[in-house]
Amino acid sequence: MPVTTVSPRPRRTARTTRRVLALALVSALALTACGSDDGASVTTLGEEDGSSSSASGSSSSSASSSASATGTGELACAPVNPDMEADAIETIDIVAVDYGYEPESVEAPAGIVTFALDNQGGENHELAFLPGGGEVPFTDGAPDEAALEDAGAFELEAFSSGQTCNATYDLEPGEYTLFCIIETAEGETHYELGMQGTLTVS
Repeated sequence: MPVTTVSPRPRRTARTTRRVLALALVSALALTACGSDDGASVTTLGEEDGSSSSASGSSSSSASSSASATGTGELACAPVNPDMEADAIETIDIVAVDYGYEPESVEAPAGIVTFALDNQGGENHELAFLPGGGEVPFTDGAPDEAALEDAGAFELEAFSSGQTCNATYDLEPGEYTLFCIIETAEGETHYELGMQGTLTVS
């Protein structure tokens, strides 16, 4: 009868245990830091590989999903495509307030454009773009993340009041809906409360 040899499991040392705990803590902190988004898989263009991306619907990375959907808690600005800013043909200033954008309607030339979002509201706000314009899709009372992803939506992720954050994109001509789908403590999205606008690129 053949003899089966079973290798003993390696013992965990105190050093290995500390490494595992440290990794778990870092992962938990990373998830908490992203905790104010709506959870939609809205695309962030060109962020991961630093490549210039077109705002026509293709992208090089996806924004991370989050567990929380409220607009409270401290969030730092995470600029989008800062390496492209020097090539921008225009910088467009937009102010985020509770609950709207000033101005509501924006025009931009086709090509590389920087958006400087100044959050003067009392809550966290984002600046998301829906190519083709129109209404932001909802399913069962929540933003339809699959439809947003299919439409090529992209965003400057939410950040706290009192900061200005830049996002630079290579825009193609067309209409875009500007929106913020962060949720209030009551569960309504900022978009539903009027935080939306239009971008015309020509």
